[in-house]
Amino acid sequence: MMFQDFGSFRDRLHEIAVDAVRPRAAEIDADGLYPEDVYRRFAAEGLLALSLPPELGGPDGHAPRGVAALTHATEVMAQYSSAAGLMLLLSRLPAAPLLLGGTPEQRRERLIPLGRGRSRGSFCMSEPQAGSDVLGVSTRAEPDGDGWLLSGHKSWVSGADEADWYVVVATTADRAERRPDALRAFIVDRDVPGLSLRLHPRSSVRGMSLGDIGLDRVRVPGDAMLPGITGLGPLLRSLATMRPVVAARGLGLAEAALMHAVRYAETRQVNGVALIRQQGIQWELARAAADVEAARLLTYRAAALVESGDSGPDSAGQLAVAKLHATECAVRVSGLATQIFGAAGSVAGHPAERFYRDARNLTVVEGTSEIQLGIIARGLQDRHMWWGSAEKRTVRQ
Repeated sequence: MMFQDFGSFRDRLHEIAVDAVRPRAAEIDADGLYPEDVYRRFAAEGLLALSLPPELGGPDGHAPRGVAALTHATEVMAQYSSAAGLMLLLSRLPAAPLLLGGTPEQRRERLIPLGRGRSRGSFCMSEPQAGSDVLGVSTRAEPDGDGWLLSGHKSWVSGADEADWYVVVATTADRAERRPDALRAFIVDRDVPGLSLRLHPRSSVRGMSLGDIGLDRVRVPGDAMLPGITGLGPLLRSLATMRPVVAARGLGLAEAALMHAVRYAETRQVNGVALIRQQGIQWELARAAADVEAARLLTYRAAALVESGDSGPDSAGQLAVAKLHATECAVRVSGLATQIFGAAGSVAGHPAERFYRDARNLTVVEGTSEIQLGIIARGLQDRHMWWGSAEKRTVRQ
């Protein structure tokens, strides 16, 4: 897609969503099968390459591009299907550490096919005892001649079954040392000996697989390691660039839930009066609209920060606020929609019921709400988030 402004770009995104995603959304949730047709359509439209630079197949000229463009696309698709929103997020999540810390050869080999829909990647960091606790990662990387041996277990990997390759986070230190400087990232092909996959049935965001990856002395060559991911700092900066895209998933879902609720309230009558004409309902919907608009502003401010190259400690709090507010907003608004629909909204497969299930998932993935609160609190302590006169930043112990 070649557009000169985000307005026409969003118009085209809505056309794609209405044509390719909306008719499939209920079916994807009901049968839980990966929507290959949606993926192929996204690839054909260039949506999988939105966040890639032109030399790696991304948009060129003045076309919308980068994390901002991907944020718009994810918001629009998430209005119809959380699986479609996650599909777009996975076009960036495994690419982010390569863009930050990969070699030119690694980027060309992996990201050009990724953007063209010829291969799929996934990101493996969480473990049974190390999800939010990144320093608790116990997957070990041991030197082995001119390569590495990886041993460990990765959990809750989105898109695990569809992926052709993974970015695996491991430590080069002893597991008990918890050394931030020992964290590394490796590219691991799906078909290497010693790699196993176990899938989990999903209660939300159905249509995208969720699985565990076992690594039993998996040997990878020396050039499988990303040389720029040398410790916790670069790894967290890479993940921080994903905050606007995750927020966009919550924003799109909240918008859809609110629009469904308004349409229903306009037609549903109680005691001869439409729900939408009852002041109590009006106020609840108005509060939800204000919530959604705040989520929109925070999401796109976060996208602008990432686009400007500002995804380090100074902006970590602002990025976390976007993810926190947009995903929690999705829970609040989808909960309201379920309440307005009443008994109908509790029936399995009803749009409101699906919205609520999918919204709850968003407050856990890509850093729980509690993790985001911790990041925001550090921003306050370090004065990166501050609204008074200039103060010397504190040094936390």
